[in-house]
Amino acid sequence: MKKLFIAALLFVGVVSFAQDINQKPARDQKEKLTPEQRNEKHLQKLTSELNLDKKQQEQVKQLIAEKSAKAEKFKESRKDSKTKPTDTEREALKKQITAEKEATDAKMKAILNADQYTKWTALKKDHKDHKGRGDHKGDHKTPQERDQAHLQKLTTDLSLNADQQKQVSQLLSDRSTKMETLKKSRGDAKPTDAERKAMKKQMEEDHKAFDAKMKSILNADQYKKWTTIQKEHKDKMKDHRKDKM
Repeated sequence: MKKLFIAALLFVGVVSFAQDINQKPARDQKEKLTPEQRNEKHLQKLTSELNLDKKQQEQVKQLIAEKSAKAEKFKESRKDSKTKPTDTEREALKKQITAEKEATDAKMKAILNADQYTKWTALKKDHKDHKGRGDHKGDHKTPQERDQAHLQKLTTDLSLNADQQKQVSQLLSDRSTKMETLKKSRGDAKPTDAERKAMKKQMEEDHKAFDAKMKSILNADQYKKWTTIQKEHKDKMKDHRKDKM
């Protein structure tokens, strides 16, 4: 029982770390990724968002692998177990979770530079806030709430200054208004083939216009990173559609 409980402590620490660095753990389950594939996705995300160099990537990769190995070991040990921890064990578990988080934080702080660490802590806070608000499918957020969440993410990912935030906020608002107007004009009627073709063409033109405006707002490094984020999102959408087929 004692060994099992220790394993539980390790597992909770792993889950906490994984959720901190990966914004959509539930999606991994849908994609049925292996632990190694999940680890690689975590690393790619951190590399992109924190601009990790080669040495940092190796260090973070090792940290993720160690956490993942502990998680898998715990899952195996819990397969046939039906026991529940006592109140005392739960309290000890809570303390161990805190200790695990602090240990991970210390290791990441040692790996990252000051700017990267600040951004990493901001990403964790953003994820925690999203969990608190329940930001996921089915929340039925208003267009304004979606725009604000999008702006916050872009501000974090691209390090937007105050003036850029104002311009991007207006750009997102304009696009959102167009989308809502289109939805209302269509109603429940299905578009004809000709209408779908015209709609596709309009969407492509709007996308190009949006891209041009973003390019004028961002500096070269920010724009390069934004296009990378756009490509990653597009690839994820393609994978998601394949999963549904």
